[in-house]
Amino acid sequence: MLTLLTCLSLFMTSIGEEPQSRWWDARVETSLDRAPSRRAEWVQLLESCPKDQRNGLAYLLGDLPKRDLETMSPKALAENIALAYLARSEVPWGAGLPEDVFLDAVLPYSSVTEPRQPMRGEFHDRYLAMIRSLKTPGEAAQALNRALFRDYKVVYNTKRRRPDQSSRESIEQGRATCTGLSIMLVEACRAVGVPARLAGIASWPGRGGNHTWVEVWNGGWHFVGAAEPDEQGLDHAWFVGDAAKAVKGSKRNAIYAVTYRSTGDFFPMDWSESDRIHGEDVSDRYTQGAKPSPSGRLMVEVRRGGNRVEAEVAALDPSTGTFRPLGTSFGPSADINRHLTCEAPPKRSLLVVVRDGNASAIRPVTINGDTVVRVDLDRPSTRESRAAMEPILTDRFSGDEAHRETARKLLSELPWDESIRELAWTAYKGSPIHEPLRREMEAKKVSTKDRTSPYLWRHVGKKPKDGWALVIAMHGGGGAPQEVNDQQWHGMFEHYYKDHPEAGGYVYLALRAPNNEWNGFYDDAIGPMVERLIRQFVIFGAVNPDMVYALGASHGGYGAFVIGPKIPDRFAAVHASAAAPTDGETKSENLRDLLFTVMIGDRDTAYGRADRCLAFFKTIADLRARYGGYPGDVKILPGIGHHVPDHDMVAQMLKEGVRHPWPDHLVWAMSDEVIQDFYWIEAPHPKSNGRVEAMVHDNTITIKSENLDEIKLRLDAKLVDLSRPVVVDRDGHRQTFTPKPGPETYCEELELRGDPRLAAPVRILSQ
Repeated sequence: MLTLLTCLSLFMTSIGEEPQSRWWDARVETSLDRAPSRRAEWVQLLESCPKDQRNGLAYLLGDLPKRDLETMSPKALAENIALAYLARSEVPWGAGLPEDVFLDAVLPYSSVTEPRQPMRGEFHDRYLAMIRSLKTPGEAAQALNRALFRDYKVVYNTKRRRPDQSSRESIEQGRATCTGLSIMLVEACRAVGVPARLAGIASWPGRGGNHTWVEVWNGGWHFVGAAEPDEQGLDHAWFVGDAAKAVKGSKRNAIYAVTYRSTGDFFPMDWSESDRIHGEDVSDRYTQGAKPSPSGRLMVEVRRGGNRVEAEVAALDPSTGTFRPLGTSFGPSADINRHLTCEAPPKRSLLVVVRDGNASAIRPVTINGDTVVRVDLDRPSTRESRAAMEPILTDRFSGDEAHRETARKLLSELPWDESIRELAWTAYKGSPIHEPLRREMEAKKVSTKDRTSPYLWRHVGKKPKDGWALVIAMHGGGGAPQEVNDQQWHGMFEHYYKDHPEAGGYVYLALRAPNNEWNGFYDDAIGPMVERLIRQFVIFGAVNPDMVYALGASHGGYGAFVIGPKIPDRFAAVHASAAAPTDGETKSENLRDLLFTVMIGDRDTAYGRADRCLAFFKTIADLRARYGGYPGDVKILPGIGHHVPDHDMVAQMLKEGVRHPWPDHLVWAMSDEVIQDFYWIEAPHPKSNGRVEAMVHDNTITIKSENLDEIKLRLDAKLVDLSRPVVVDRDGHRQTFTPKPGPETYCEELELRGDPRLAAPVRILSQ
């Protein structure tokens, strides 16, 4: 800086010497007329200017912006000029710079409307030694672009205070957007004698968005992205294809470069439409011979917490099921107008799939030229995304296997979102695959492969907001002639249990035993038949699956003693009257999470019913002490025989509440080789002596099993945290699983269980 200080000393001390003859032209005089109150100061500067710097001073004063003419210190301008001439003398290319290039792109003290807080001196001292050995201004500009922002720790960030920041403001914040970064690089370039200027566009043709970058003179004008050095050198940047589409002469779509001299045209500044900065249309340099970007492009931006994030992006073609990974979206340090981009056929409708850790989202898009999709991971589901899912889910449950297969492929790649539950359930209910089930319901019967049971039903009360409750009542009789069982069945429907509309609206259904055998309601095949009956009314009868109840007296009570323990996950409550447990079929352990109640008279001694119920009561008490749970109750009525006063049981059951389908502690003692599902556990190969106890705590599932090979676990957010690994400890063998919730898994579960509350988006295998 010694030479600079000497120059400034000579410059400023000469102010006190005898005035020199007026050497400046009328253009400078006219400019000074705009600030008459400061004319004397500027004239004094002109008179004292060294001869070798007069050309530069006259150039700057001739077009000095009015606000600078009125407020700027002549000393500051003199210092800027001295530094510019000094740098020109210190670099290898300085002497060869065309005068007009030096005056317009090295000498100026500013770029646009940024605050006048010069850093030319600091940049000169810091970087001159670094670039002095380089041969061209282009090489020097690239070296500065690599070092400047790293050294000053300034990054791209849209949370900067304003777009047209001075270098000093950007450094203080450690952040700037494209204009602030470009201003900083231009100032650093000029400080070491590299001609540089801002270039930019108000709106990219076809997709919008403005951008600012830097042009440097290297025997001609070339461009570089500020804070975006490219290994290939100048004239390489992410926006090359977009720039090739610039429209010359268009105020919005042409590319302009800043000039200090008046051109009659102006540089576009969206941040300050009232200010005017001279500019020139340089579109030809970007469009001639350049390859424009394709006319059809998909451009993706992903945000989370208000910030752009790096997330994995893919595209799905709903018409073919084709999955195409696109790459990683740009994070907060990339320019706001830079997007993950890929070519896409025009008019093609796609689903954009985004994943960032445990967060995910989908967005539908139809390609129309350059199409920008902005995905907010804080809003994984939108009305548009739900609408796009509906036809896929409809195809998934359609009768056309080709459509089903395409939908399976799509759903296997799509991320899980809670809104899919309702959409999938709606599609499942509307599926033509249920036509046989619908015909059964119209005929008031339920059929499995080896039996059929008719039923009678009616509505009682008003339909609740969440759907009807379903009460399944089972009649007495059993091992008796057809007419006796029919009479019992009709009596169960017509008058046995009283209607209680005040307890809530419900479907009252009297189920006829499938045969006239003594165990018509309680053999191994009864569970699947009752599940199918429930499925009928959940799908076609607007029944709430969390409000299904079963009860029966005598023969029907024996059925309740078997059906409840076999499929407790289907019921909110089960009641048995005037009946008793059946050895080998009534597995008391299975009732831990079901409200199971019993009513028996102490004089109901046939077949040992009262004694069996008393033993059942003691067993339940022991199980409750051992495992917790078992909310049921056994009432043994003194002085009562086989006919118990249970005619108001429907009201009592409905008041007990709803089913709890995701308990964190299960005990399943199998009684057959038919039932494979028990709440969130599936045993693909059940055994009559198989047993499982499972507990969940802090995303660890501990399983004790007997006489079983593989076990499948259904996982839902109601049971575990699906965003964390799940540890399964089965009989001392630990496995760790990373849950991957998926729409296709949920759809498969709907087909298996026919129940939206029991279906899960994750299924894992424990061996």
